Amino acid sequence: MTVLDCQGTFSGQWLAAGEKKIVPVPTGSRTDGSLVRRITGGCRTAGADTVLVMRPSAGAAAPADSLPPTDPALVALPPPLLLATANLEGAILFSGPGYALVAGSSAFLAGAAPEGVDQARARFARYARAAARKWPALESTARSFPPGHIAWKYPRDVPEDTATGQQLALMRDVAAGHCTGAEFAVGWLDARRRSQQRGERVRDPLETLLDRVFSLLEDYSIDPQFREPDDLSDDELKNAVIELLSKAQ
Repeated sequence: MTVLDCQGTFSGQWLAAGEKKIVPVPTGSRTDGSLVRRITGGCRTAGADTVLVMRPSAGAAAPADSLPPTDPALVALPPPLLLATANLEGAILFSGPGYALVAGSSAFLAGAAPEGVDQARARFARYARAAARKWPALESTARSFPPGHIAWKYPRDVPEDTATGQQLALMRDVAAGHCTGAEFAVGWLDARRRSQQRGERVRDPLETLLDRVFSLLEDYSIDPQFREPDDLSDDELKNAVIELLSKAQ
């Protein structure tokens, strides 16, 4: 299966296999560290150990090289360029300066766009407006890939049947003593991953609230066997969540 069609854009057949999504991201005139980190992260989460470096030409993209994701030769490459994982789970199409299109399965995008599809699209829209004078075509690209979800601002805005809603429900459960600290931590982190995979978006003050819970869990050991002296206890975790909820609107 080919990644590109005869127009030099992502093939509909390739995108349909595994329900791949496309995320536009900012770039300069050559590949940089940010773009390489995306293909490297995508390779890691999609289980690929090689990047195919291709030069699209006349609707085709013949492999020009096969490199490890961490190879420094991936930096400072000019467009047009296609970087694809060896297992074709994901790819980055860099057609010209200003932006690139990151596309792939949910496994690939978990590493290539860890901020989430909608969040990345929303950030690109802001970038496109800011860079419109230099690259006018960016705004058209941003309109082609709009976020699929609104960005929730307050806990009351979040539908209960979303992964973000489950994060909030688990916070209320642990605060009320309806689940243990370990049950809360496992469930909340799983809901966070699903929220990112689904492209759910939040903004301040809700974004800060959820970031603080994530920071708390970084200082909490789910397995008591590995708990260190400085780690939060179950009661400390519960009380910290209660305090955060008391300040949430």
